[in-house]
Amino acid sequence: MHKPVLLNEVLEYLDPKPGQSLIDATLDGGGHALAILERVLPEGKVLGIEWDPKMLKDFNAKISDSAFKEGVGKSLFAVQGSYVDLEKIADDQGIVPKGILFDLGLSSWHYEESGRGFSFQKPDEPLDMRFDPNQGQLASSLINTILIQELERILSEYGEEQFSKSITEAIGEMRKKKPIVVVGDLLEAIEGAVPKWYKHRKIHWATKTFQALRIAVNNELENVAAGMEAAIRLLPPKGRLAVISFQGLEDKIVREIFKAKAKEKVISWVKRATIRPAWDEIKENPRARSAKMKVIQKI
Repeated sequence: MHKPVLLNEVLEYLDPKPGQSLIDATLDGGGHALAILERVLPEGKVLGIEWDPKMLKDFNAKISDSAFKEGVGKSLFAVQGSYVDLEKIADDQGIVPKGILFDLGLSSWHYEESGRGFSFQKPDEPLDMRFDPNQGQLASSLINTILIQELERILSEYGEEQFSKSITEAIGEMRKKKPIVVVGDLLEAIEGAVPKWYKHRKIHWATKTFQALRIAVNNELENVAAGMEAAIRLLPPKGRLAVISFQGLEDKIVREIFKAKAKEKVISWVKRATIRPAWDEIKENPRARSAKMKVIQKI
C-alpha cells in the first residue's frame, strides 16, 4: 500500500503537539494521518479527508483492527469528500486545524488494484480514471465525445505531450470506427501516432496522455487551486500548511498561490526552499524521488 512520503519532514515542519487538531486533506492509506495522531494524543484530533470511497472503506477496515480503533469518532475522524470542500467538512466536524497537509501524489493502489484504467499496463481495464466512481465523467466518455481540438489542448496542456496533435488525430480516426472503451484501445491509438524513437525512451510513450486524461476527468488542477485557497482561509494565525506535489503542473499552482499570498502578507514561508526526500528514503521508496514539499504559515 501507499507509503507516506516525506513523513519525517511532515512531522518536523507541521510540528503537531498534544492537544492540537490537524487535517490530512488527502488521507489515502492513512500513513501521515496516523503518525500525526500519535503526536497529538490524548486530547488532540486528526481529520482525514479521502475522495475515493473505496480507499476510505479500506482505511476504516484497517483502523478497526488496529490500536487506533478506540480513537475513531473521538480523536480520529475520517470522511469521504473532496478537499475542495475543506472548509465545510472541517466545520461539520468541529475542527479548527493548527496544521493542514496535502499529499497530491496518486496512490499506487489506483494504478495496481483499482481496476479503473489509471495504468497503461492494464490493457483490459475500462477507461474510467475517476477518483470517485460515483460521480463525474468517465475517461472513455470524454475521449469519445469531446471535440478533437479540445482533446488536443488537454494532452498538450495537462500532459505536456509533444505529439498531442498526431495522437488526437489517431483517436479521432479510431472512434469513427469503434468506441474507445478500454485501456488497450487507447494504447493502440497512441502507439500508431508516435514515432519509433519515442517508444524507446525511459518514460513510457503513453504516460503523458494518461496523465492528461486523468487530470481532465478529475479536474485536478482546478481542485488543487481551490484546495490551497480553502486551506489558507481555514487556518488560524500561525497555523501551518504543508503541500507535497509530484508533478510540475501541480507544483507550479501551489508555488504561484503561495507567492501571491506572501506578497499580500497573508502567509509567510516556513522554509523558502523546496523540501525534497533524502537519498535513504528514495532508495527505500523510489516513488518518493519526484516529491516536492512546500510549507507556509498563516500570518
